[in-house]
Amino acid sequence: MSDFEDDRGGGEATERIPIVAIGTSAGGLNPLEAFFTNAPDSLGWCYIIIQHLSPDYRPVMDELLARKTHLKIRHIEDGLPITPDTIYLNRPNTGSVVEADVFRTFTYSKADQVPHLPIDSMLASLASRGGEKTAAVILSGSGSDGSNGAQILHAAGGALLVQTPQEADFPSMPRTILSLGIHDRIADAADIPNAIRDIFTTGQRTAPHIGTGLDQSLNQSILELLEKQHDLDFGSYKETNLLRRITRRQHLRGIDDPSQYLELLRNSAEAVDELYQDLLIGGTEFYRDPEAISILRDEVIQPMIESSQSDEPLRIWVAGCASGEEAYTIGIEMTEALQAAGDLRGFRIIATDVHRHSIDFASAGAYSADAVHKIPEPLRRKYFDRRANVYTVVPSLRQKIIFSVHDALKDPPFLDLDLVSCRNLLTYLREEAQARVISMFLFGLKKHGVLFLGPSETLGHFGEEFDTINPRWRLFRKASGRRVFDRTMLPNRLSRRATGRMPANDDHAPVPRSRMSPVLREFADMRGREALFRSYDLLLKNYAPSSFLVTSEGEVLSWFGAASAFVDTRSDLTEWSVEHILHRDLHFVIDVALEKLRAGDFEVFSRRFDVDMGKDVAQPVTLTFEPLDKVNKPRLMLIRLRLEAEADDVPQDYGGDAEGINSEDAMVLSKRVHELERDLRLTEETLQHVTERLGASGEELQASNAELQASNEELQSSNEELHAVNKELVAVGAEHERKILDLSSLNNETEHLFQILRLGLIVVNDEMLVKRFSGLGAQRFSLEPHDINRKLSVIGPRFDFIDLPEAVERVLLDLEPISAQGVFENEPLSVEIQPIIEEGRSGKATGAFIIFRPHVSDQEEGSL
Repeated sequence: MSDFEDDRGGGEATERIPIVAIGTSAGGLNPLEAFFTNAPDSLGWCYIIIQHLSPDYRPVMDELLARKTHLKIRHIEDGLPITPDTIYLNRPNTGSVVEADVFRTFTYSKADQVPHLPIDSMLASLASRGGEKTAAVILSGSGSDGSNGAQILHAAGGALLVQTPQEADFPSMPRTILSLGIHDRIADAADIPNAIRDIFTTGQRTAPHIGTGLDQSLNQSILELLEKQHDLDFGSYKETNLLRRITRRQHLRGIDDPSQYLELLRNSAEAVDELYQDLLIGGTEFYRDPEAISILRDEVIQPMIESSQSDEPLRIWVAGCASGEEAYTIGIEMTEALQAAGDLRGFRIIATDVHRHSIDFASAGAYSADAVHKIPEPLRRKYFDRRANVYTVVPSLRQKIIFSVHDALKDPPFLDLDLVSCRNLLTYLREEAQARVISMFLFGLKKHGVLFLGPSETLGHFGEEFDTINPRWRLFRKASGRRVFDRTMLPNRLSRRATGRMPANDDHAPVPRSRMSPVLREFADMRGREALFRSYDLLLKNYAPSSFLVTSEGEVLSWFGAASAFVDTRSDLTEWSVEHILHRDLHFVIDVALEKLRAGDFEVFSRRFDVDMGKDVAQPVTLTFEPLDKVNKPRLMLIRLRLEAEADDVPQDYGGDAEGINSEDAMVLSKRVHELERDLRLTEETLQHVTERLGASGEELQASNAELQASNEELQSSNEELHAVNKELVAVGAEHERKILDLSSLNNETEHLFQILRLGLIVVNDEMLVKRFSGLGAQRFSLEPHDINRKLSVIGPRFDFIDLPEAVERVLLDLEPISAQGVFENEPLSVEIQPIIEEGRSGKATGAFIIFRPHVSDQEEGSL
């Protein structure tokens, strides 16, 4: 009997069957194939795959996986017990759970008002096993299904493994799990089976480290962790900026030893994500450098609008847009300038940043009162809707700006740009990376397009490609219309020509086409096509006979030599067909040849006839018809042309002696005419039938229109009622706005009072999230606006004389204040924690005040 005996009968099993539950949705096929290529098929594991399947999905996953594994593959059925060395697949429109190692299923209903989360259901049910020999694997997928079930299973002791987000085609599901910070391993899909084997064998959840990491730079090790988790190359950024922000985040975590911080990052995805955000958050604001914005409006935007001869919308790229303030600022100035000029053209701003969180924030377009205070009041009222203390960009402006994640260092540039704004991104980059980015901008700009840089940034060796508009505010105009393709525009490893193999140690060794980026492949293809087309043009000019190249559909593709005398394309508006551009005297005989070509019964033949050239001049010509392609559609035909001087010398292999137009030619076209007449009659009958049906449909539409008119009257009545309600809402809104102004004034007075009393304040809620802090608190403890809604344990100050997070938790629980005194940064400091208890909620705190003040001894206080 098997070691994994079924415990429903025959006694208790000697060992529970190990279960590996795999959750995936979009893009799951490739990682599943990679996983089961390396998955053991004789260790007694049971694999359960839960996918997002549409109701009409035809199961094929069993056939696909059978090519990669020798494991048995079955579909989940209600009451089916799990067995070792078997893969189980869920069915469409059906939820599945495991109870006492037996599957239970339930059917989803269209009437369900909640989303179907099959991965959550399965993982949560496996928690009843207590986590023993149970592992959950999250692979490629969109959405967040699996995050709740994973938390429940992990809390019960189950292992949690996540596919590396960079490898996943759809990384949303893996990144959602990583953001929780509860995973045990991160690995590529092919490596996950070995990681599970290690966990099941040793019980060791976290991956053993190879070496201490101290043999190389600690900071380099930290950056490698970031690059692996977020697929971003920090090698192009200036080291001093990176080290400063790494040190800040380390100190905010209360860690003095860099090696300890590296160990924390190795074991905490949350800590890695915090550092990633700090490294990429850039400073920006509305109307930063007002003088620069004014010059941009007067010397760039207005002349651009006045001089443009095109009706196409103006295209602008804001690279490194951070939280979006500069993109909206340029959008406001563009709108104002177009309206002032009476120009009805639109514009499109493409605002990009490598940081996903910043793009999401900018897309929302919602800012605090402090963030918009620099915007002139008339523009603030015009372009923002105010709700309480939040200012939201109006839809008419928001719709003109596209926010997108884009890495200017490695992603292709945008093209046909009138303006590029990239302010202060270059200051964070090394010199070679700066050159690469500027080369991107140069390639994307139109002739006379404008580049707007930060006040301390330069063009480097691209200075000759631009004319200077304003040297102080770094406004430059592209001097020519050519697109410069510089090797610095691409990463060094991809910026070499792929023309052959060279030694690996040669700096100019070519890169195989398979390793080229899409941009490099495009340029290589472009150069190849241009050379090929030039060669074709020269060959055709020197060797092609006087002829027409025509398709079986009557389209004239090209003509050569003396044939151009019989072509008229002066209007350049008609189709390039035989009837539209060739001499009318050629139509009959060419139509005969086309009919033969369509019928497929075609041999080379020639016809000799006269062409009326005008002014009573008749030009004898001989046309020889030769099929070039009788298989593919549309078929191709070459029509060789001989004028009178050449008519007596028609080669025998092109039809022998040329004949004149004969009765057989007329019969060919006559047959075609009869077929067309028959098709025309059938079409007329069909149109008559359609007309009758349209008449009946018209009567139905009239009846529907009467009903719609009645409905419209009801809607008008409802609209009047809504109008009355709207007036009441406006009155209420005005009252709320007045109260908001009072609260804002009170807030400013309170902040001023804190400064007078030298008090620092941090307010946290009952979940230990920082909700606000005073100015002195921010200054003293290096707090920044983006620290709002972060855990106190992550961003809060660390003291030797009190464990601040632990003390706050005790105050929230006991509802008793706590105070402590000590020394912080060589200065005496007093800390007091008071619970926040709302009226009517006795016995439970909604948060806590953390008050900081300089500590004064009793003797000093008495002297005061």
